[in-house]
Parts: sequence; C-alpha cells; structure tokens
Amino acid sequence: MNVHDYLSDDGHAMLLLCSAFALPDNAPPTGPAPFKLSEWNQLARKIHGSPLASPATLAGRSAADLTAALKIAPDEAARIAGLLEYGGRAALELETLFSRGMWAVTRVDEKYPAKLRDTLKHQAPTVLFGAGDVQLLGRAGVAVVGSRDIDAAGTAFAMEIGRKAAAAKLSVVSGGARGTDRIAMQAALDAGGRAFGVLADSLERTIRQPDLRQLLLDGQLVLLTPYAPTAGFSVGAAMGRNKLIYGLAGYAVVVSSDFQTGGTWAGATEAIKANWCPVFVRDGASVPKGNRELIKLGAAPLAESGIATVEDLPAWFQENVTARPVETDLFSPALRETPPRDKSR
Repeated sequence: MNVHDYLSDDGHAMLLLCSAFALPDNAPPTGPAPFKLSEWNQLARKIHGSPLASPATLAGRSAADLTAALKIAPDEAARIAGLLEYGGRAALELETLFSRGMWAVTRVDEKYPAKLRDTLKHQAPTVLFGAGDVQLLGRAGVAVVGSRDIDAAGTAFAMEIGRKAAAAKLSVVSGGARGTDRIAMQAALDAGGRAFGVLADSLERTIRQPDLRQLLLDGQLVLLTPYAPTAGFSVGAAMGRNKLIYGLAGYAVVVSSDFQTGGTWAGATEAIKANWCPVFVRDGASVPKGNRELIKLGAAPLAESGIATVEDLPAWFQENVTARPVETDLFSPALRETPPRDKSR
C-alpha cells in the first residue's frame, strides 16, 4: 500500500490538525491539541473562504501569516502552526502504519467512504484508520446491532440476518463486540459474505489475530476506527462509533435493546431521529422492552417468526421501510451540483 494513494496533501495536513497520530508520546501537556470535529468544521469554513483555500497551503506558514490570512486569534494560529510542525514525524509514522497493513484517510480524500460522508455530513469523522480493502466500504451494507448478552432467540435471529445479508451481497456492518455484533458478522463471513467492523478498541492489536488477518487479506473483512490505531477500549469510544455503523449502512437491524440505557438504545434513537438510514427492530412476544419502544419511536418491526421466509432481504427492507419526511438542507445533492463539494471540510 502506498500512503499517497490514500492521503492527499490536504489529507496529510488534516491528519496533523485533527489527530494526535503524529504527536510524540512525550509531548508536553501544554502543547497544541488536535482540533475536535466541531472545531475543525468551523476552521474548514474559514480556510475555504480565505486566500489559502485548502488545508495543505497552511503548512510552513508562520502564526502571524495564518492570523492575517484566516482572520483568527493569534493563539489559534499558533496552535495550527504547532501541529503542522509534526509533518516530518507524521510521514515516518504513516510509513510504519502502512507497512503493518493499516491505512489512514481523511474526509477530504477520495478513498474516504462516500456513504459515510454523505450520510453524516458535518458529523462524519475527520480521520479514519483501518485495515482491509478500503474500496469495499463503498458496497451496500446492513448494520446489525444489539446487546452483548443475548438470548437464544436473539442469537438465532442475528445469525439469520447475517446469512441472508451474505446471500444478498450486503455487507454486515457492526461493532465487533461480544454478543450480537460478532454473531451476525460471523454468520455473514461463514456464508461467504463480507463484514465491516467499526472498532472501539485498538485496531493495531485487533489485526494481529490470525483468523482476522486472513479475512482481511481475503477481502471479506474491513476494520476501521475514528480513533488512534493504538487506542484501547473505552465506553466513550464505544458510544462514539455508533454513528459510523449507521452511517455506513443502507439499512439497520436492532436485534435486542435495553430501554433508555446502553449503547444500542443510544445509537438506535440517534439514528431514528437523524434519519441516517431506515431502522428495523426485531419484534416478537419475548423481545426486550427497548425493542418495542424503538418501534414506537419510528423504527419498523421485523418479526422474528418471519425472518426465515424472507428470500430477498434488500427487497423486503425496501417494501417495509417506514417512510419518513426528510428536510432538504445545504448538503442536499441538488444543492451540491454547483459549486462542487467543499473538500476542505
């Protein structure tokens, strides 16, 4: 893999500005901090509206030059200049990353998943790290999510969804966690299908597992994360990756959810409210209360007793989706024709 096939000059600058990837372990706590997503969205608009026009042109400029060109406070300009000084270190770290079978892309790069960018818009992560064939992320997928502790009925349902997704050439998108995630992903992989795992744990450590390594090489599995490749698991990371799971999928299926608590409930309610994709929920006599409440909030029911008779999963989704009004906004395709997409965002 070639770094320059993934990261453009603008992407390299964005990686420096929005990720701690290039910061040394002994960096002083008082040093410049990478821009958070909301901060970058604001800065991107300033860059695009300035004579500099794109992130790559910021490199090598003094804080004073940046203050004048971007019309920003001197301390913010110093922060930008300080982060960009790690360009040489970033180049070395990227070579190491790619040599280990991992990659990095940013929101301005061609290989960034278009579905994720178009669905989440300004909420799409600025930087993604991953392993496996990044081009596969452009394929249609179905998100399968649910509790870690799952009963026999939920297990059977998750496995059936995974198998039917594989038969329909839909990739299963999930978080790779114990329980529902792994059951659905494994069922799809065992059936010869593909799976995307959005990690809330260390990407670097995960790809060392021999079975996963082979699936990555065979083009059946793609792993990705918006967090540093070496970052360990955290509850915040698990909650934060929810939007990526829904953003990469054309449809979502909730197998089991607690009521008003847990990551499955939080992710599903956010997806329903934001209309990221149609959300279906397992329905039946013994499903948890959270499942029934999600249906009340606008998710479409998917009867566990009838899933075995579904022959064409995408067609069934399309026929049974609950229509929801979508408000046209500034990111509407019709409004993006001219001018072209702002690639500094």
